[in-house]
Amino acid sequence: MRGLSSAGRFLTSLPLPGGPDAGDLGRAAGWFPVVGAVIGMLLAGAYLGSSWLVPPLLAAVIVAALWALLTGGLHLDGLADAADGLGGGWSREETLAIMRDVRTGAYGVAAIGLVLALKVGALAGLAPALGWRAVLLAAVLARAAPLGLVRLCPPARAEGAGHAFALTVARGGMLAATLVPVGLALGLFGVPGLVPLALIALATVGFAGYLRRRLGGLTGDCLGALVEVSEALTLLALAALAHRGLL
Repeated sequence: MRGLSSAGRFLTSLPLPGGPDAGDLGRAAGWFPVVGAVIGMLLAGAYLGSSWLVPPLLAAVIVAALWALLTGGLHLDGLADAADGLGGGWSREETLAIMRDVRTGAYGVAAIGLVLALKVGALAGLAPALGWRAVLLAAVLARAAPLGLVRLCPPARAEGAGHAFALTVARGGMLAATLVPVGLALGLFGVPGLVPLALIALATVGFAGYLRRRLGGLTGDCLGALVEVSEALTLLALAALAHRGLL
């Protein structure tokens, strides 16, 4: 239960007992998809309720807002910092310095806007019977993706949450973070549910290769960016499958 509490404190803004401990993150990694499922179920309930009350587009905006509130904007902040650094930095040192800057630049604002627009647009295009399942799957897959990234890419810094997380992820956590998303994808959507999973896997491999060349490794901001992008990719893939009549 300590691992579940640690994962919940790190991934959500829920008032859970205990204090932050970066060293516990890797040991709690196996619980990440479980916390993602809790987030997803809360959002799925909110989506079903709001889609009954208001038009689809407005329901999607409400869910996107609750999504950010439930996570305390943590991953959106990581996305903004990573976009500013990778977009505005010329050297490794300059890129890492920009990521540490608390201010948000044009790249960061654009990245947040685009990701939120993709989430809202994709969710608004899904029927409620598919939408609640899409939200649930997106929340789970996105919390498994960082575990794949840390196995493919070393930490870029010798300190920080990204470093602590990368060095303490256990094999058991990796196994749980693989089996839970696969089982959920098949259970919710059947074989087509593996499409967003494969898309996220490809994005993770590509992002890991890019970070190794650009920074020599990952940072905590990069992990947060991957979570946000993975959520958007999941919703986008499912919306495309539904549009083509494959769901």
